Order: sequence, then structure tokens, then C-alpha cells
Amino acid sequence: MDPAQNIRGMALLLAIVGLTSLGAITITGFLLARAERQAGRAAVARVQARGAADAALTEALLGWPEIRTPVAVGAETQLVVVTVPGPAEGTATLRSLGGPVFALHGEGVRRDRGGSAIGFVETELLVLLDSAGPDSLVRPRVYPRGWRILP
Repeated sequence: MDPAQNIRGMALLLAIVGLTSLGAITITGFLLARAERQAGRAAVARVQARGAADAALTEALLGWPEIRTPVAVGAETQLVVVTVPGPAEGTATLRSLGGPVFALHGEGVRRDRGGSAIGFVETELLVLLDSAGPDSLVRPRVYPRGWRILP
């Protein structure tokens, strides 16, 4: 065998191994970039859903007609539905917990073009309903967070 052929054979083998390694690195890079893009989109969708839930809770905290307040313990009524840019939709629901204590539940959802939820957030506030205001709207008072005795 000619030594020049051995060198060319080794060079061919090294070139194939090098190209295969570069191909594997490139494919791994593309797969990681795709996973990062999906994670980023999911994070943005959750932020948009949280914004929608917070917008619905804020709107509900402005007040509602007294007739819409649930009376029976455990009864619920939907107070607000808002749509925010993104597009995301938020809802605020009021649930009676007994006496003047109520739970104001906010949900936000961000959907894709097909209507499937890609981001969903729930949040809840304890509120106290003391009385209706002079304009006959019920304006809740947010109960402070932490360990306290409920009224």
C-alpha cells in the first residue's frame, strides 16, 4: 500500500467525523432554540393571562349593583368579563363565604388562533362587603393578606 493512500484515507475519515460532529452540534442548537422559543411564548401567554385576570379583578373592585351579590353561602355570580390586547380574556366571579366575607376569584386565559388555551392564571382575593355606597353600588374592601381572624 502506498503511504499517500493511507494519509488520504485518514483525512477522509477525519473529515467525515468532523462533519458529523458539526451536524450534531447544529441540530442540537436548532432543537434548543425551538424549545426556548416555546418556553418564551408560554411565559408571555401567562403574563397576558395574568394581566387579563388582574384587569377583571380591578374592574370588579370598582363595584357592582347590590342585586348581583350572592346571598347563600357557596353561591357564586360572575361580575365582570374583560378582553385585553394579546388577546386574553379575564373574568371575575364573586363567591359568598358567609357573613360579610366573600371571595373575589379572577381567571385569565390567553388563547391561540385555534382557540386552545396557551396560558391560564387564577387568582383570588378575600373581600369584605360592609354596605352599599350612596350610588347603590357595592364597593368591596380587600381583606389584608396574612394570618388574621375573619370577622
